[in-house]
Amino acid sequence: MSYHRSRLMAFLTTGFIAAALPQGAWAASAEEVAQRMEAMFEKQGMEATWAGVSGDGTQVTLEGVVVQPVGTDNQIPLGNIQLGDISDDGDTIVVGTLSMPTYSFANEGVNVEIYGISVSGLQLPPEGGDDVASKISFYESADLDSLTVTRAGSTLFSLEQLHFEMSPPGDDAPLEFSGAAERFSADLTAIEDPQAKATVQALGYEQIQGYLEMAGSWNPADGRMVVDQYDVSIDEAGTIGLTIDISGYTPAFIDAMRDVQTKMAEGEGQDQSAQGMAMLGLMQQLTLNGAALRFDDDTLTDKVLAFLAAQQGVKPADIANQAKAILPFAMAQLNNPELTAAVSAAVNKFLDDPQSLEIRVAPASPLPFAMVAAGAMTAPQALPQQLGLTINANE
Repeated sequence: MSYHRSRLMAFLTTGFIAAALPQGAWAASAEEVAQRMEAMFEKQGMEATWAGVSGDGTQVTLEGVVVQPVGTDNQIPLGNIQLGDISDDGDTIVVGTLSMPTYSFANEGVNVEIYGISVSGLQLPPEGGDDVASKISFYESADLDSLTVTRAGSTLFSLEQLHFEMSPPGDDAPLEFSGAAERFSADLTAIEDPQAKATVQALGYEQIQGYLEMAGSWNPADGRMVVDQYDVSIDEAGTIGLTIDISGYTPAFIDAMRDVQTKMAEGEGQDQSAQGMAMLGLMQQLTLNGAALRFDDDTLTDKVLAFLAAQQGVKPADIANQAKAILPFAMAQLNNPELTAAVSAAVNKFLDDPQSLEIRVAPASPLPFAMVAAGAMTAPQALPQQLGLTINANE
């Protein structure tokens, strides 16, 4: 189930790059539009076939579409794909609207249904180009009305109004992207582990709801990828937020990653040590400029303290004091007194008044991932200083 869903979402989300597109005269055939679509699927690591193509070039229908991830035997039927408001911008075909039917499948008693998949402003450049648009699928926006996962008639997970959009890069500016899901919900009563299920029930999180938001930018020239916001908020619990700034995520890097992934898929069940080493080699091309992980509390901390206190027959404040006392001893094995003092001070402040807790990495200069990995293995006690790691509470 998760495999098919992730492949479909990869089709929708890979790239997330778009432009305000001028419209021009149209002269290509429906068959040429279909060929460009086939090439676009290939850029997503999927082979696409269809039973037929109909239309006049400005409106095209791909009938009975089936996609198959390269190197696998898994075929994913997508049904008919409708392409409308097709025009040209030079040699690039511009699909004003793309829509797909309801997509559904079942696996081991779990049913997944996806409604309202649409893309606008999709660019289909000619084959053989060296520009970024020829290597990564660009579109203005992508939408998914809802995704529902059910089992035995009960909804396990749902996601509503997922939307992504992009603005094109300028002469001196990177492209920008943003996205959000207005609502998601999950039924945690389906958890099978008895202990975890009891904990969820005691905390009052058998049914959770929330939303997510993201925003960032990408410069294809130097591969600078900045995720300024990636927030997942759960009602009456809190918000987990991630930001990251890396370099080296170039179109060439993306192509190399796809090649390695394809080889790994083709050799599934065989020795993949060579592909694993290739993947590690690719990761060393990335450079870390900074990152942060933040938690903004919305009563979760108080609920956890109350739950632990009830189990031990003490007050929540006693549990908080126990945590304050234990933390320095737990961190002593890192042999980093400065980090221990900073973490203890921040955690103590947060437990006294739970508002927010943030871990931030800000190296003095861009840090290659290879150096981070080497430092973690050879001198872990020096890694926090190398990363410029800080932790703050209620700021």
